[in-house]
Order: sequence, then C-alpha cells, then structure tokens
Amino acid sequence: MKKFTIIKVVLIIVIIININKNYLPFFMKKYTFIFITLIAFGCTIENIDPNEKKVNSLIAEIIDSNNLPGLSVSVMKNDEIVYSKGFGYADIESKTQIIPSSTKFRIGSFSKTLTASALMKLVENNKLNLDESVLTYVPEFPEKNWNFSLRQMGGHLSGIRHYKGSEFYINKNYENVIDALNIFKDDPLLHEPGTKYYYSTHAWTLISAAIEKASETPFLEYMYKNVFEPLGMTNTYAETINLNIKNKVTYYKKDNSGDIKIEPEVNNSWKWAGGGFISTTEDIANFLYSHSKSGYLTDESLNILMSPQKTANAGTTNYGIGWRKRYGNNNEVLYGHTGGSAGGTTYAFIAIDYNVIVVITSNLSDASFGNLPNDIFEIYN
Repeated sequence: MKKFTIIKVVLIIVIIININKNYLPFFMKKYTFIFITLIAFGCTIENIDPNEKKVNSLIAEIIDSNNLPGLSVSVMKNDEIVYSKGFGYADIESKTQIIPSSTKFRIGSFSKTLTASALMKLVENNKLNLDESVLTYVPEFPEKNWNFSLRQMGGHLSGIRHYKGSEFYINKNYENVIDALNIFKDDPLLHEPGTKYYYSTHAWTLISAAIEKASETPFLEYMYKNVFEPLGMTNTYAETINLNIKNKVTYYKKDNSGDIKIEPEVNNSWKWAGGGFISTTEDIANFLYSHSKSGYLTDESLNILMSPQKTANAGTTNYGIGWRKRYGNNNEVLYGHTGGSAGGTTYAFIAIDYNVIVVITSNLSDASFGNLPNDIFEIYN
C-alpha cells in the first residue's frame, strides 16, 4: 500500500471516530490517538514493498564495501518508476542529498547511446547513409589507408584509436566538434575497418561531425532539439564551460590509499558525442523506455541500433551502434551502455522482454557496482 493510501485509511478512521465518539468504549475514547497511530503504523509495516526492502539491502552492501560518496538508483517497470532513491551525498562537504529526478551526474559513454538516436533520426530522414564513407559527410577528415563508414564507427569497427596518454583528463575548451578532430585525425587506423572490434570514443567525435554536417545544425543544438526536448529530458545537458545549472554533483576519485578526493577539473568539449553529457537516473530511465518500442524511432532503427555487429570473420561484437548487449543472472538479454568519466560511473540497461530498466550513477571515478545491477533485474523481472 502506498503512502497516500495509508493516509486515506487514517483519515477515514479519524472521521469515523469523531462521528461516533459518543458510542466508543471508554478505553478507546481515552486512547484514541494511540489507537489511530497503531493502526497507521500497522498498515505501513504490513505493506512495505518487499522488492524495495531487497534493493535497499543490496545497495547498503555495495556502498559499504566500495566506499561510494553518492549513488542514484532508478528502476522502471513498464512505464512506471517503481524504485528511485539517492544514497550518500552529491557533495560530501555540504552533505547535499541526491534526488534521482534532479541530481545530475556525468554519464560518460552512455552519451554514445544518446548520440546514436540523433544519428538514426537523420537516417530515417534520408540525410545520412550508415554505409557511406564518412568522408562524404566530413571531407575535412584526412584520407586513410582504407575507407570506413558511420556504421563501422558506431560499432567500434573503424580502426580509429581510443584515448592515449592523459587525454582522459583534457582540460581545453574546443569551440566545435570539427576542431576536436585535431586530437586524433592525423593518426593512422589501427586495423582494416571491419576486421576487429576496438573500442573508440574518438570515433564518436567524428560521428558528431557527420551529424553536424548532414543536419546543417551545430551538433549540440541538434541533440537538444531532436533528442532531449522530444523525449522530455529536461535534466540532460552538455557540460559546457558556461553551463549554470543547479543540482550538479561534485566529482570524486579515490587516491592510492582509498581515500575520496575531488577529481581535477576537466573539459569534455572534445568528446560530447562519446562521453560529454550529464543527466539524472530518471531522465535516462525515460530515455530507455522510449526505445523499448517503436514511436520515437521506428522498429527498423531500433533493430539497427541494438543488433550486434560482426567482424569480417563473423565474430559477434555484442555491440550494435551505441548499444551494448549483455545478459542478466538468468540469461535474460539486456541492452544499454555503461559509462566512465572523471568523477562519474554509470550503468543503464533495459531488459526489453520484461520491460524493466535499471539505471545507476555514482559521482566517483571507476566506481564498482559489483553484481548489483543484475541482482536488481532479477528482483523486478
């Protein structure tokens, strides 16, 4: 029984007692307040959701064993949020509480999943061809030994490299996505496109340049108008240097002794598409739900995004375009993405066959969630 139902029960009891107080036995007149309190307490205890108790217990263990500064967890079943709680602090010093509907975390590579939807919107409008050479859309990018396509880039099959050196902590502001290509555009491909799976966030920066060129709209503007606004994602942003919003977490890391420290400042303007957005667990849950069936995107588009691609020797990658395929405790199929950023860790997957979504974020670099996500799926499936 939900809280508002319990309150209704108590109010009805109060009304009945007030109407019939002359007919109550003496002991009930004398102890009316206690009587009402016990009934309300009994209703509350009896009707606590057992699933909620199980999840609370699992989260307590994870926070204790991994020393997490803050955690937000949202679970959606069908089209309803069935669990959504914050734990620890958005900011340790001020003891700011975490509110899943408004507290914003760096979501890291889940940004790729958001960008994939922007890409497919252009495909649906016949403004992009996934199998066309990327040079068709971004002629500024230098020619390599081989051509490669948007589909290959989106599935980490293009041969474009990932981070090297200290790139993860870049703190330089790039005015646009074309300028951000300078970080890697002159490097050779690591392998012939399509022959190997090699994870690359840089490839998604090139995808964002193609989106910008094909749409004739600045990439971030296109994301807001065609992804965030249509899906009601009012708490999802690119973390630009001039962004002035409330309810952003403080970003933490652990030092060599395991103590929690504030992460150095970074600027993610060089990788908006692949790892530069911030959001809430409830915004992400709603995003995933909007991709559980056709509507925002067509069935064909959803199938392209979520179906794992294969290498040239037919080896499956378990990765479509911005969507990863995983399996739960009971071998149920999960689709979604994880994310790691400076001061942020994200898990966001959907079990489409059960219509259950689990989203977890922490304001800690390299946070470990253990088997918590799969255990939550098992509870709600």
